[in-house]
Amino acid sequence: MIIDLKKYLFIGVREDLDVFFERAQQRGFFEFIAPSGKRSLAHPYAIEKFIAALRILRKLPKVKQDERRLGFDAVLQAAEEVISLKSHVEKLQEEIRIVQAEIIRVAPLGDFSLDDLHFLKLEGKRVIQFFCVKSAKRPLIEDLPELVYLSTEYDLDYFMSVSPRAIHPQHMIEMKVDLPVNDLKENLAVLENELSIAQAKLKKSAQSIETIQETLIDELNDFHLNLAKDEASYPLDNSLFVIEAWVPENKVPAVFAMLQGVAVHAEPILIEEADRVPTYMENRGIGKIGEDIVLVYDTPAVSDKDPSRWVLWSFSIFFAMIINDACYGLLFLILALFLKWKLPHAKAAAKRFFNLLTMLATCCIIWGALTTSYFGISILPENPLSKVSIIGYLAEKKADYHLRKQDSVYKELIAEYPALAEAKSGKEMLKIPHVQEGKPTTYPVMSEFNGSIMLELSLLVGVIHLGISLMRYSGRNWAAIGWLVFLVGGYLYFPKVIVATSLVNYLGLVSKEIAYAVGYQMIYIGVSAAVLLALIQKKLKGLTEIMNVISIFADTLSYLRLYALTLASTVMAETFNELGFEVGLAFGSLIILGGHSVNLLLGSMSGVIHGLRLNFLEWYHYSFQGGGRLFAPLHRFKKQ
Repeated sequence: MIIDLKKYLFIGVREDLDVFFERAQQRGFFEFIAPSGKRSLAHPYAIEKFIAALRILRKLPKVKQDERRLGFDAVLQAAEEVISLKSHVEKLQEEIRIVQAEIIRVAPLGDFSLDDLHFLKLEGKRVIQFFCVKSAKRPLIEDLPELVYLSTEYDLDYFMSVSPRAIHPQHMIEMKVDLPVNDLKENLAVLENELSIAQAKLKKSAQSIETIQETLIDELNDFHLNLAKDEASYPLDNSLFVIEAWVPENKVPAVFAMLQGVAVHAEPILIEEADRVPTYMENRGIGKIGEDIVLVYDTPAVSDKDPSRWVLWSFSIFFAMIINDACYGLLFLILALFLKWKLPHAKAAAKRFFNLLTMLATCCIIWGALTTSYFGISILPENPLSKVSIIGYLAEKKADYHLRKQDSVYKELIAEYPALAEAKSGKEMLKIPHVQEGKPTTYPVMSEFNGSIMLELSLLVGVIHLGISLMRYSGRNWAAIGWLVFLVGGYLYFPKVIVATSLVNYLGLVSKEIAYAVGYQMIYIGVSAAVLLALIQKKLKGLTEIMNVISIFADTLSYLRLYALTLASTVMAETFNELGFEVGLAFGSLIILGGHSVNLLLGSMSGVIHGLRLNFLEWYHYSFQGGGRLFAPLHRFKKQ
């Protein structure tokens, strides 16, 4: 939840300043306000070095830690040595790369001595030159007696020239050689040996990582404590100190308890319009997991209601609907349990991620079971797994409805599949197969009804999700009440536009005639109410509220992506299964395994991206202001 913050003025005697700030740092719920509104974030030299060294050391293999107690100067020197060693290693690696490239360049010229070349130049009065040319252009080269062919590498021919003067043959590129290949190889061996020694020293330096980390924590605590003290002002000839701070409303009693025994007075003061009040979020359990997700996109404003739990649950549902496979969910659950077992001492944020993965996996398993989806394998109507399928239940109700009404849908099905005329109930309609020679047996009624039900459920979830968003802020935006009526009316009336039967019809909740009539009236009533309430609340500015009808309609249709992504994932799974069975057990197993791996990866990406998008864009549109700044109190860093 988001806790309101109070602004307090603290006035105390200078002698109690250190005690006051040390207690404040221990409590960890004071965000002190600098007089200028700004604070310096530049870290001292030692802190920068410690942070840089830890970034290097964390990437190295773990080694046994040095248990010696080192002083500050020794630890700083160790950090500087780590940084220097890392720089030296990178420099050597770059030099090795350059030498290796040079060896590749001059190797085709063969082995020679620079001293011999120098002797020929001085004593023989000859100019030694090396050339290369593309093999395809070699026929174009003039046959010069000075040119001596050396070798061919890849698509290049290499030549040497020994002549009284420098020559410049057409189509050829002259090569400058500083060192022959043998000298380069010797240099490379020296560099590689030096690199090996430097890397060994760097790996050994990892034994000081805990010492550097502990020293860094102490330095950061001292730095932030002194930074807070510097934000205080000192009136009356430095005999008093004065400072302002943000304090969470639920921590106010603890503030006065903390001030016992020190000559410091706390007084609540008015929050000015120019103040940018930070956002203090306090969540535990699954609420904290939801908070992590919320902060991925933006920080709520202080005027916002905490969306953490709403976003968590809706994201989990959307993710499960997009994955739409109980077996994929089981794989996620195995991964989550493995991570928890493998990393028992992980940081709090990592543990919350493992819990989130467990929650997503559980939702995937439940939704996959409710939709009878297991690795894309077709589940026959008589299979016991179908008995727990909500989609199967709704499909049976839908078939019963059309059979009972003998409507146009039923007549179209009979015309296409005459065998359906023998069915006496909806369950029998679903079980009647369609057999084609050379093709797998299908159940057309079940497939068609399952698809239409999944599409409608996606829209229904969208209506409910947006309705919740509208009602959350209806106290601030009265027009939201009208738009909620519009949403419900649109859901009831829309099936008439596309000539479809809604689940509220075949479940017997509302007849088509009543749904169409009531829905049609609710659409106009909702739009009118939204505009009227906006005019009452916002005066003439409320006239622009009519434009939101497009936004509401578009946002609702945006939830169709749930059905589209579900369908894509299911079709891919079924396709890979069919391909695997067609090619045989050996190679087919690889196709099935690889195909499902790709499908799982793409589904996971889609589930995260679109599951969050429906929250951060469509849902936030009506119940989120954002643009806040997180509460950043003075606190003590601790080693995790």
